[in-house]
Amino acid sequence: MKVYRSDFYLEGVYIYDTPSRMFWRGNIRAEGGIIKEIKFIPAESGTSGKRRRIIPAPVDVHTHGRSGIDFAGASVEEMQKLREDYAAVGTVTLLPTIASAPLEVMIQSVKSVKEAGYLGVHIEGRWLNEKCKGAHSPEMLARPNVKELERFLKAAEGIKVHITMAPELESGEEFVRAAVSAGATVSAGHTNMTVEEAYKALSWGVTGFTHTFNAMAPLHHRAPGVIAAALCSDAYAELICDGVHLHPETVRLVSKIKPRDKVVLVTDSMAATGCPDGVYKLGGLSVTVKDGKATTSEGTIAGSTLNLYQGMLNYMKFAGVPLEDAIDAATINPARMVGIDDSVGSLAVGKIAAAIEMD
Repeated sequence: MKVYRSDFYLEGVYIYDTPSRMFWRGNIRAEGGIIKEIKFIPAESGTSGKRRRIIPAPVDVHTHGRSGIDFAGASVEEMQKLREDYAAVGTVTLLPTIASAPLEVMIQSVKSVKEAGYLGVHIEGRWLNEKCKGAHSPEMLARPNVKELERFLKAAEGIKVHITMAPELESGEEFVRAAVSAGATVSAGHTNMTVEEAYKALSWGVTGFTHTFNAMAPLHHRAPGVIAAALCSDAYAELICDGVHLHPETVRLVSKIKPRDKVVLVTDSMAATGCPDGVYKLGGLSVTVKDGKATTSEGTIAGSTLNLYQGMLNYMKFAGVPLEDAIDAATINPARMVGIDDSVGSLAVGKIAAAIEMD
């Protein structure tokens, strides 16, 4: 896998065209970090040899860090360094994800994300159901509060804001409606909603479900809960395809139920990604990583050590879907979910130059 950014010119390669979901032979030119020209040309008859396949760089909208750095509490300089570390493994675009931490730390982290030059930020913290807290410290959780929301939105002014929260909590409806009215996107996560409550939340403006199956009540045939809404609604559904968070057959099940344009691959990766086993931080918690698996002292899974390109390949392997479905699930679908598809997620003139050549 080779990454292309900023200035490049590739000739006679096979370019993935998102609208047609096909590879077409052609040339692609980028200057100053923007795609300036894509020209498709007829394939030569009798062409032999390996085809160079160029696809949009993966867009990870749910990742807490890597290289020993957690976005919650990281400095601007550390966040800028992380941009290069992510790009080295193919993820040119990402939404730094801020886990539950002291309120002022979270707000300062959002400001740092903006200053570091990211397109947006994902706030996955505080407004979560303690019954489904996962790897979030219960001491850091709070009920949804519009005044708090306004502070976060002000800190992020000028970049996109994506929020994970539990809509069933007190003041949840008011919070969701206020966030959506302000231009943020909202996903339901770390939630104990019933299926009826989940559909109400969708009517308020929730458009996605965070790491589907994880930090949610299990699916039951007489009490299907939030998972049924995630699978049966037209909302986006995040999947972590690391082989730890979800059994491969669960991934296959989702692929057979959800429309292919509503599956969003994420990593939920944390500071230990790209590092040796050891003890690391995730928001306000210490996390132990052994054999690449991250857990809290209670044994709860605490993020992943996955990169999104590998997650894309895993999705094909686990679910048996075609390459085109996997590409979209790692590129245009997440970009659309959080509202940055005008800039990234596909290869088109005018968009940010972010492409990779597949192995």
